[in-house]
Amino acid sequence: MQHLLLSGAAIAKIYKHLTTQERAVVMTMRDDLCSIRSIAKRLCRSASNIGREIQRIGGTGVYDANIAHPLCQARRVLPQHLPELHTDGALFQVVRHQLKSLLSPQQIAHKLRRLWFGNSVSNETIYNTI
Repeated sequence: MQHLLLSGAAIAKIYKHLTTQERAVVMTMRDDLCSIRSIAKRLCRSASNIGREIQRIGGTGVYDANIAHPLCQARRVLPQHLPELHTDGALFQVVRHQLKSLLSPQQIAHKLRRLWFGNSVSNETIYNTI
């Protein structure tokens, strides 16, 4: 079930999310106390992929495919993280004020590196934001 993409001499695996049927197999095999490696071998997946799937749904407890699939769908639509310069953040307000003061993004980035220790941004990030 793994797909391989041939690009020159390099071979890269393409990740696919588990399907509903694969989650049902994981649930059944976990109920039968099968190891993660045997489940992975049966589904032609890596053991780490199956292990992460089980961890997301409760770890060592009972794995329920009927709960796992909707949770996976919900996670896929959530944003992974806010961008560094999101409009509600204090850092965005500082950058905005500096832009209004006619400083260039390079000057702002340099200034932030000196003043804003943990959250400095690059001039490319500022350009992308504006």
